[in-house]
Amino acid sequence: MKKLLIACAVLTLAGCARPYGPADTVINQQLVTPDPSKPQTKVTVTRLKQFIGGGSGGTCKFVINIDNQDVAMLRQNQFVTAYLANGLHKLKVSNDCTVLSMGMRKSLDIIADGTPQEYATEVGFWGQYRMWRTQ
Repeated sequence: MKKLLIACAVLTLAGCARPYGPADTVINQQLVTPDPSKPQTKVTVTRLKQFIGGGSGGTCKFVINIDNQDVAMLRQNQFVTAYLANGLHKLKVSNDCTVLSMGMRKSLDIIADGTPQEYATEVGFWGQYRMWRTQ
């Protein structure tokens, strides 16, 4: 019985472990396409997989916005890569369930300096949005 329980637990955890994939919904193709004619910074934002979170954390897509332009919508375990002109930018995350979000969002001022950057985002236990630089 103990071996059966352990086997079920392992299979359950293995089924939940999905690799990260690209965003299904890209809103702004211009921002996700590199332009070799000017200096740009590659910025990747990944929405983490979560088992817990605020009421809208698991069902709503995250809207990634850069400089007041929607870039993509992310489900859990998805990412989007944008190519930004070097300089100061505003990176925001919110969700597409406006009724449930109550205006919740997170924004960061980032400096595109030519070095690739990676950010992770998630919903906290109380429904607050979190975003931080990972690389």
